[in-house]
Amino acid sequence: MDRFALAPTALFDGERRREAHAVVVEGERVIGVEAAGALPEGMAVRQLSGCTLLPGLIDCHTHLSDWMLPAFLAAGVTTVRDTGNDPDWILSRRERSRSDPMAGPDILCCGPLLDGASAFWPHIGRSHADAAAIRRSVDEMAERGADAVKLYVNLATEQIGAAATQADRRGLPLLAHLGPSVALAAAVSAGVREVQHLTGCVHHVDGWRTNVEQVAASAASLANAGVVQCPTLVVWDRLCRLNDTALRHDRRDRWVHPDITAVWQRFPHRTTGVSERLDRQRSVNTMKRVLGALAAAGCTIVAGADAPFPHLVPGFSLHDELSLLVDAGLAPAAALASATSVAADHLGLADRGRIRAGAVADLVAVGGDPLADICVLSDVRLVLRRGRVVDVEALAARAAEEFSEPPDDPFSRLMIDFAPPASASE
Repeated sequence: MDRFALAPTALFDGERRREAHAVVVEGERVIGVEAAGALPEGMAVRQLSGCTLLPGLIDCHTHLSDWMLPAFLAAGVTTVRDTGNDPDWILSRRERSRSDPMAGPDILCCGPLLDGASAFWPHIGRSHADAAAIRRSVDEMAERGADAVKLYVNLATEQIGAAATQADRRGLPLLAHLGPSVALAAAVSAGVREVQHLTGCVHHVDGWRTNVEQVAASAASLANAGVVQCPTLVVWDRLCRLNDTALRHDRRDRWVHPDITAVWQRFPHRTTGVSERLDRQRSVNTMKRVLGALAAAGCTIVAGADAPFPHLVPGFSLHDELSLLVDAGLAPAAALASATSVAADHLGLADRGRIRAGAVADLVAVGGDPLADICVLSDVRLVLRRGRVVDVEALAARAAEEFSEPPDDPFSRLMIDFAPPASASE
């Protein structure tokens, strides 16, 4: 249909909940949000009784593989930012998604992790001996059309400053996963304006020792400096609970390549000492308190899940992340905004993240009201991708085809090499 309307029980337009309204779609765009009773006579209307309609969700932190793409669309995640990958591979996938929207979500990408003298993840990272080397990498990513650059854990403060200055000159956003040797205040002073995983505020192993009151006292200065946080609580939650039997029985795992679920079962974190595992669990609760303090001080929060690390089903793990944000004290509307309007604004996507005239018709309908119960997000009833209804059965068939062959992409190889089969490690 060239023009039609969706009539949900309610919609969350990216900022607020509205009832008795219909969304009119023509081609790839939303052309209006009308009172349900004011639609033109004869217009085709799809009733979505009992559902809330949302903008297509945005995952601000993932590492893509081909097998992941169907799962994102099935979960209603229509835009993703890849935060570290082989540049040739990810740029080719970004182009494919642009030309074929049903191939997967729209992709923004950073290229490789820009790291220090040694690259922590060699498959997707790049080492830099000094500040001049990292400036050259920033220039290369700008020239190749990357959407941002990502800094990683082994960089020194001088290199971070050089990268931030060069990224600013080239008009490239910059995000950082800070290592233990760089203080958050020093990184912000050097030009970092987006931080991943709450690094610099709380550590994922011994973060339980963090003085939350001290973090809260400095949170206003971070907010005033415009420092955005992409907390990815869910990856730390999963890594500290790898021995939780319930995670092995998640029916959403049908969207995960079997070779990767096998990696999850032998991931090294599963067999670390009891003390470390318990410290990780305690630290996740501290992360939630820290995030609550940052949000209360006015820091911008954008949502990302870090799939496909263990038990992070692509797309659906973003739903889990939003649930954890609510558990950390964010209002459900704020959590939803972190994956819709706030994420779109931060990423410079003026036509995403909101349901309004002129927006791309990337939409997702879920059963129930996520503003009352954030957990209903995983009850996905309908997904529109650029105005076309997504055929979930066709996505499942595409996923099954991907699963019939071993995954052959940089990040899957990284995962498999990191947790090799027992016979390969003997």
